[in-house]
Amino acid sequence: MSETEERKVLHPDFFTEEPEVRLIAGKSKSSGNWTFPPYLADPVSFQDDVEHLPLPKNGVLHSFTIVRRSLPDFPVPFGLGLIDFPDQKVRVMAQVEADDLEKDLSLGMEVETIVGVVRKAKDGSDIFSYKFKPVK
Repeated sequence: MSETEERKVLHPDFFTEEPEVRLIAGKSKSSGNWTFPPYLADPVSFQDDVEHLPLPKNGVLHSFTIVRRSLPDFPVPFGLGLIDFPDQKVRVMAQVEADDLEKDLSLGMEVETIVGVVRKAKDGSDIFSYKFKPVK
């Protein structure tokens, strides 16, 4: 991809890459509830006092599976995991990448937020979004 081409990004408002890759979550000022994705109002209290804040870069792999059959635009196999951010009480479902999905992923391991290819567009170009990988 040349510097003049803009990459295709899925849900660009759900994460930031500056100064490092972090998911953006919502936190209600009145209730303290955190949500991901970042809503405009707290889905529990219905208060519209939500501020958008970055989650920590690293989370904990709560559960995962290896997807071997998927929709045509998703290269398989890929890891799909539930990542916990315990201090914020937020759980995120996202792709998880590893050199060897069967050997390199384990429950309870620390994973870091990254940006990578999550699927292909109809024209064959890459679509990027947030995903996770094990912390080395």
